[in-house]
Amino acid sequence: MKVTYDPEADIIYMVLRDGEVYDSREENEDIRLEYDKEGQLIGIEIMNARANLIAAIAKEISREINNALQTR
Repeated sequence: MKVTYDPEADIIYMVLRDGEVYDSREENEDIRLEYDKEGQLIGIEIMNARANLIAAIAKEISREINNALQTR
């Protein structure tokens, strides 16, 4: 996997496998999934990356803390 970040545009692009983009689908206004001709996911583009990733990381940390507290 290769990950690039454009700080000016605040976009992260993840290449999951080499290939030509044949189709893409917007999951929401900030996330686009890209597929090859066989329908395999080959790339993910995340716009407004700072806000989206911070929210996702905070949610995961909160979940892990809650799980840890419940197992005590």
